[in-house]
Amino acid sequence: MKGRRSLSIAVFAPPIIIIGLIACGGERVPPKTLVDARTDFMRAKDGIAAQLDPTDLHEADVALQKAEQAWGDAPDDPNTTDLALIADRKALIAQSEAAAISAQQSIALAKQQLEAATSGQLQAVRGQLTQAEQAIGATQAISDAQQQKLKDLEAKLNDARETIAKIATVKDDDRGMVITLQGEVLFKTGKWDLKPGAMAKLDQIAEALKGKEQPMVVYGFTDSVGTRENNMTLSQNRAQAVRDYIASKGIPQDLITAQGNGQDGPVADNSSIEGRAQNRRVEIVVQPKK
Repeated sequence: MKGRRSLSIAVFAPPIIIIGLIACGGERVPPKTLVDARTDFMRAKDGIAAQLDPTDLHEADVALQKAEQAWGDAPDDPNTTDLALIADRKALIAQSEAAAISAQQSIALAKQQLEAATSGQLQAVRGQLTQAEQAIGATQAISDAQQQKLKDLEAKLNDARETIAKIATVKDDDRGMVITLQGEVLFKTGKWDLKPGAMAKLDQIAEALKGKEQPMVVYGFTDSVGTRENNMTLSQNRAQAVRDYIASKGIPQDLITAQGNGQDGPVADNSSIEGRAQNRRVEIVVQPKK
């Protein structure tokens, strides 16, 4: 986060102030490629890409940080210019893919409106549909590239699934790929400090998921024993502990969140010991890319 704060100051500082700093301090002016990369990244970050395409925006952020580091370490190295160009291209891709997703959503909405419209509304809705289809045509090449990227990610996730299935339960539902670990494996009763054995399992899971660059949510669940308030607190703390540990092993922090669900969402009957044991669990959900 420190890198991003410094980036914002560099991009939006008035030109007169920047020139004054250069004149007084003798600092070198960054190349146009790096300035463009900064500008395009901030444009993507402040636009719809942050909401619709967080994965590509994250990749652009990482690329820009590498370019900034290269400029600080070796400004005359040709590789510095190359890294700035890569960062700029990734920022532009994040903007374009977000525009493609937005256009696809507009088409879906326009079609729904077209089907529900009365005869007096049809002409106006057809005009909206035509505009949306034109936008899709302009971004078709990017959509094709996005589809290929999704196929590559799916192949990587299949490889990760085989590895993770050896140490945890793995299934798919409408949320994405769900990795389930029982609470007794991870924590002592009523605690949220990870056991040493739990860390070893999470090490393997983090290694398998590293590089997939997809949003993940860690959910914590308890059985029905105890008060609802205590169960919500315990499940949130356990989910946060797993989330923080995975993030410390190389999974991008801005792509992982934690959520405690307490005793809600049971998978078994809480009236039996076995059922309560199944309900005490943590789920790591790897969400599909939008």
